[in-house]
Amino acid sequence: MNKYFILIVVIFISLLVVGIVLLPSTNNGSTDPTSSLKWGTDLNQATQVAKDTNKKIFVYFSSDWCAYCTEMDEVTFQNPQVIEKLTQNYVLLKVNVDENAELSQKYQAYSLPTIVILDYNGNEINRIIGYQSPQQLLSQI
Repeated sequence: MNKYFILIVVIFISLLVVGIVLLPSTNNGSTDPTSSLKWGTDLNQATQVAKDTNKKIFVYFSSDWCAYCTEMDEVTFQNPQVIEKLTQNYVLLKVNVDENAELSQKYQAYSLPTIVILDYNGNEINRIIGYQSPQQLLSQI
């Protein structure tokens, strides 16, 4: 009985140590891969912030089912240079086309991902369609 008790204690301690070691690496506190960027979801609010800060509006049209959108979220929008340029120069707006069909139709975002850059009055300045690597995006913004 003494051997079984020691074996159970050793197994329990081993599992506890493994759990403690793995927990920080699997739980980063966020499910959104673009959480380092502060995305808004309301165009009126983004327009007001853009007017107040004299910035342009970066509208990112995407969807949960769009593979290239997921790749941009995980690769392009995680790039430190992209993050820096976007946060310094733009008010960020992320539009899920499935949840906001009206805004996607207004800006004719029929292909995903689509990025539309607006002035603070809501006028389109530039349009970028399709997947953009960090370098491609940086060269266009």
